[in-house]
Amino acid sequence: MRATSLFAAALVLATGAFWATMLTDPPHSTASVQPRINIQELTIKAHPEGGQQYDAF
Repeated sequence: MRATSLFAAALVLATGAFWATMLTDPPHSTASVQPRINIQELTIKAHPEGGQQYDAF
């Protein structure tokens, strides 16, 4: 019984510490949008000569 009580107390303490940290100083995301690749520009730069009309733009 004592081990269960200590485990429950530790779980409550850890949960409280976690949420206190998340509410006071949450992590900041550094994600950003990457520019898209312009496929038509890449195709023109590749000089697809000798291909069919349907091979590229």
